[in-house]
Amino acid sequence: MNRLYIPVLAILVCLFTIRCATSKITNAPKPQESYNKYEDPPLLSYLTIPVLITVDDLVYSLNKSTSGEALYEDFSYSDNNNDGLMLSIWKSKNISLSFYGNTIKYRIPLKIWVKKDLLFGAAAEAEGELALNFKTTYRLNTDWTITTQTEVEWHEWLTRPVLKTGLGSISVETIANVALNRSKRALAQALDEYVSQEINLRPYVQSAWNAIQEPVLLDEQYQMWTKTTPLSISMTPIQTVGNAIQAKIAIECMNDVTFGKQPAFRSNSILPGLTLVDDVPEEFRMQFAAEVPFPEAERLARETMAGQTFESGKKKVKIEDVRLWGSDDKVVVNTRLSGSFNGEIYFIGKPEFNPIDNSLEVKDLDFHVDTRNTLLRSASWLFKGPIRKKMASAMTFPLAENIGAVRSSAQEALTNYEIQPGILLNGRLDSVGVQQVRVTPAGIRADLFSKGKVGVDVKGL
Repeated sequence: MNRLYIPVLAILVCLFTIRCATSKITNAPKPQESYNKYEDPPLLSYLTIPVLITVDDLVYSLNKSTSGEALYEDFSYSDNNNDGLMLSIWKSKNISLSFYGNTIKYRIPLKIWVKKDLLFGAAAEAEGELALNFKTTYRLNTDWTITTQTEVEWHEWLTRPVLKTGLGSISVETIANVALNRSKRALAQALDEYVSQEINLRPYVQSAWNAIQEPVLLDEQYQMWTKTTPLSISMTPIQTVGNAIQAKIAIECMNDVTFGKQPAFRSNSILPGLTLVDDVPEEFRMQFAAEVPFPEAERLARETMAGQTFESGKKKVKIEDVRLWGSDDKVVVNTRLSGSFNGEIYFIGKPEFNPIDNSLEVKDLDFHVDTRNTLLRSASWLFKGPIRKKMASAMTFPLAENIGAVRSSAQEALTNYEIQPGILLNGRLDSVGVQQVRVTPAGIRADLFSKGKVGVDVKGL
């Protein structure tokens, strides 16, 4: 062999050996992925809504809705099985009412015109104005219907009824009084039948029940979603307080808050029956779960750590990728390195909530014991560098902005929220805190709670 090639060959062998040495992959033993089993009862929330309706507002709304239109009109003799009668009834003055527990007393002034078909094409026409005074006792039923029992307490003529004839007008007050007294029971029964057939709260409550279950995106940047799943509704008896009526509505529900893509939320489309209770707490309490999914935590960690290099003397490594999973109640941080050390190492720590800065952090993040043993044999210099502290700082997930977003979004929703025209919801969110933090197969979960007060102000119906 030509002696000239011997040094060249030696150099090539040396370079190859060095390259093989530097490209050798050394993976630390992988920690087993495992999760503690939790009895995970639903986080129940209780939303108490005091409802206050002033009688003046109710009377105003009632009179506004009945002004300018006839309450009843029949201008045909053939209607109502050819009764030979034409009838028109108008509200002549404002309606007045008052509440006494579950009893309503109300006065309805009416102007009545009637025309009766007589024999041989003749007709008799009468008109008058009277006020009917009613008393209605009502009851809310568990199936969202209303049962009423009405009676006409008395009537009074505001304008005496007269019969118009070709010879003039003749007072028929005595005859009209007899007819009214005979028809009071039938009139009261007709009102009760109308209420039972036409007034049913179920469709309105069902619509609201379904609407509040729609997922809401609270924060676009953090992809934070919230979802409310109602479970039951209860209500206290309606009471009279001064010039107003009031009741409290309590909704038991489950609340979820999650980060990342819109999750598949559970739904509950079955409207339960109304539960009638004596009283409910004035303060509302809401609990909800906020979860940072592992894919989202990995994304945030990669943004901070991927591509960073760490040096110690002539040795240098670069972080290529970061992955996370659970190991019982701790989080494993799988870190892939290249450079003077090629392979995967593992950090481990327990997630906790830091109340000072409202963040989720992996507490006491350190090298896994198997990784530590591996590095002691092959890359002990990594212990001296800042890689552990840098990774620990990257394992901090701020919740202050998220909690703030929950709080501000909830407060915004509780400020002059118009449920429907004339019905406003107002409230105050006093506090938002974290109860516990744990590791689940999906990510890092924090159970949060909030307290506050809400009320419903009805300006008209």
